Amino acid sequence: MGTMHEPESPSTFLRIHGTLANRNFIGLLVAQFLAAFNDQAIHAAAMFFAINTQALTERAAISLMPILFYAPWAIFCTVAGWLADRYSKRNALVFWKLAEIAITAVALLGFYLGRNGHPELGPWVVLSTVFLMGTHSAFFVPAKYGVMPEILPPHLLSKGNGLLESLSFLAVILGTVSGGVLSYLFLGNELVIGVILLGLAVVGALASFLIRKMQAANPTLPFPPYIYGPIVGNVKELFAVPALRLAAQGIAFFTFVVAFMRAAVYMLGESQNPRWDELKTSVVVGSVALGIGLGSPAAGWLSGRHVELRLVLLGAVGMILALVGAATFIDEVAILVSCIVAIGFFTGFYIVPLFTLLQHKAPKERKGEMIAASNAVNIVGAISASLLFFGVVFLAQKFGLSPEVTNRQAVVSGKLTDLELLHGRPVYFEVTPENGSRVEGGRKPRPQEARSFEQVVKHIFEGGRSRDILELHKDIALDRKDQDVDVSKYVIGEVTHYDLVPAGVPPTPDYDNHHLPRFLFFGAAAMTLAILVLLVRPVLRLRKSV
Repeated sequence: MGTMHEPESPSTFLRIHGTLANRNFIGLLVAQFLAAFNDQAIHAAAMFFAINTQALTERAAISLMPILFYAPWAIFCTVAGWLADRYSKRNALVFWKLAEIAITAVALLGFYLGRNGHPELGPWVVLSTVFLMGTHSAFFVPAKYGVMPEILPPHLLSKGNGLLESLSFLAVILGTVSGGVLSYLFLGNELVIGVILLGLAVVGALASFLIRKMQAANPTLPFPPYIYGPIVGNVKELFAVPALRLAAQGIAFFTFVVAFMRAAVYMLGESQNPRWDELKTSVVVGSVALGIGLGSPAAGWLSGRHVELRLVLLGAVGMILALVGAATFIDEVAILVSCIVAIGFFTGFYIVPLFTLLQHKAPKERKGEMIAASNAVNIVGAISASLLFFGVVFLAQKFGLSPEVTNRQAVVSGKLTDLELLHGRPVYFEVTPENGSRVEGGRKPRPQEARSFEQVVKHIFEGGRSRDILELHKDIALDRKDQDVDVSKYVIGEVTHYDLVPAGVPPTPDYDNHHLPRFLFFGAAAMTLAILVLLVRPVLRLRKSV
């Protein structure tokens, strides 16, 4: 994956790399932007495709996506770090951008199979690309961050990282939202989504060739005899050096809080009455990345020519205040979204100095290994966030903060004679019992409802309306209208929820989670305060030495 080249002289380095406007950095920015976009777009599109084809329930799909994406980071962390140092980082970046073309081609195949005679196989082929893109990221990220000190001089690292993080999170916004919008617009014709993603992967691969060839950092580094042995030693080394320990701990908490807040926003959308659909939720999730995209370049420019660690503390304080604001005004959507953007903005202040510190202090010949070790610590943060979130939800349901619905009533048993969908979701049903008049619920969709771009934008930002919510058991086929079903209903607020299950199957318990998201936001604020207390002393002690 790499070849040896003579090292550049100091004058040549400054001439080629002395500004942010050099071909190496521009090529990296474009390649990284499109990689991050495709990561999130595939993530969202695969989730919606699995739900719309009934391969997975909504809750199962949301739970599975982080596991599929982050598992490769843990599995391949040692190999990723070794490759980033053993071979040219430029060649590693080019290789994985070419691999991205193959991954999006697999997604395209999955979309085709799912809508052309293989409705069970196709969704799982698309879901496999979430794992493959996680693998792509596991190898791409150490090379991406490790190459920064090789294409930019030290005095530009903070500004470069600010711009890199800004564009990365802008890509996350656009990828998250676009995955939802494209799934919404091209429901039933997801092949178009695959073509778009494949085209973007090709453009990103071409951009990676702008990065000039460079020598490997440690071309004689042997492959580790014990595949996970080195990562343990590298993590110990990270925590033995105060500056690297601060960076690793701070970045791990960033991963933790982002994963926790993403789950909290999904819970917020699910607990709305009426419930937000995936499209609207993806827009709100993306607003966090919008804030990070604004805060990261600001942090880079404020840092100037050095690593300004005091911005970490300022970012943490801002995150706490914004989280408290979001929890306080959680029922005011406009204020809530503004607070979520502010959370992201101050997260940019928090994270940019830490990434720069890690790049600056890691040994030159082992930057890839150190960043891969940091990623391994990050996985602990992401998994901890998932476990904590599900633990909180479990305890909330067990102790009554999210009470089980008790006003359920049986409505009718009979033949399902009509079932209408809108964007893959049931919105109207009609059941006719053997002896009696038909029973209906919901509202029949109007032709081409909310399919134009203008209608989609209106749909995202309009206020919620009281309407019937239909919940279908996974064994009810969407394309059959002669099934024997039992229908029950319950009411939360002004909204009636209907549960349709196969005849004789008891409905699963439902819970009113309306109050839970407020406590999740307050909890995130409390955890950020705890991290702020832990970081104050090491930040103030180290800031003058970097």
